[in-house]
Amino acid sequence: MEFSTIKVDIREDRIGIITLNRPEKRNAISIQMRKEISYCLREWKEASTIEGLIFMGAGSSFSGGFDLNEFGNPGCFPELLKSSTEYCLDIWNFPKPTIAAVNGSAMGGGFDLLTLCDIRICSESAIFGHPEIKFGGLPFFTPLRWIIGEGRARELCLTGRKINAQEAY
Repeated sequence: MEFSTIKVDIREDRIGIITLNRPEKRNAISIQMRKEISYCLREWKEASTIEGLIFMGAGSSFSGGFDLNEFGNPGCFPELLKSSTEYCLDIWNFPKPTIAAVNGSAMGGGFDLLTLCDIRICSESAIFGHPEIKFGGLPFFTPLRWIIGEGRARELCLTGRKINAQEAY
């Protein structure tokens, strides 16, 4: 399959790398990107050439979140829901270790992606947040609370407050 929103590499040490590759849009996670990621995960689930997976972001951001242009189009809602559900389940159920290598910002859906991974490694410039609550969106709460605890997860999800790498650590 040819990809338009991600770059894929399978290294000699059997690590698969998926790079979110929409730097001009801060690697916004579109319907197409979710489909491409899901395709890779399904292909790599049983592949002997892959023993682990790293997610990265091209440019200066990990991901600014879901593509808001699609959220503004009611005609996209059925496909948004379907692709989001499949993508989250594909990451969550991927049977091999997943790592989010976070550079720059990880907001909204980008923050969700890294909470679904087994391990998160970030640069000192990383910033995390769920700003979607400020315009009526629902943050992805459950995995975050397992990682940082109920109280802190509620505070971040209900306020939309951003935190830097030092505070996250």
